[in-house]
Amino acid sequence: MQEETLPKETLALYHWNKLSRLHCADVCDRTGAHYHPSSKGFLLPVYNLRYLILPEERKILRMDQKENFVDEELHSFFTLMVLVYLTEAKKESRPSNIWVSDKELKAGFTFFRGPHSLQVKDLEERYGNDPGAFLKAGEKLGGREISFGNKAFALDVLPKIPIAYILWEGSEEFPARVNVLFDSTIQAHLPLDVIWGMVAETSRRLAG
Repeated sequence: MQEETLPKETLALYHWNKLSRLHCADVCDRTGAHYHPSSKGFLLPVYNLRYLILPEERKILRMDQKENFVDEELHSFFTLMVLVYLTEAKKESRPSNIWVSDKELKAGFTFFRGPHSLQVKDLEERYGNDPGAFLKAGEKLGGREISFGNKAFALDVLPKIPIAYILWEGSEEFPARVNVLFDSTIQAHLPLDVIWGMVAETSRRLAG
């Protein structure tokens, strides 16, 4: 099946169906999710928040620490990256703590071009001359400061998927630049098109 050729809605439906057929213990063992028996769903940390994924109802709901539901409109990029992670993440693959660029991923040099360039322009425009605000935006998503560029942070999008954002502050000579780095194991869990969508979703949240 050529999944990458399907529209996002059809691809999401495919993974909803696949998730509903998987054994809950297997899903939890591979992904770091926790099964929620009363709702027949999976509780998964995403961006330092808690989401309940309900295969039978084909819904994703955000939950606070008291297990109350929080109203949130979820983008299709978010839904797809969560579903693909739950259905495809590999048990044996753990973060390597080795950062690589998009061009260093397998086939990344040709994929992440043109319309598939990583979506960071809004961040460059918003935070290019305000690295402190850039770091605070990352910390709101659970990010922790790391030593790259003028300011940088790493955050866990999903339990096995850390990514890093690096800001190079703008000057009179050079425009501001934001780079994204990935753990070298990311392709064990997500394909390139979903990685692209994950960055788009993360950047959208960082831009506020």
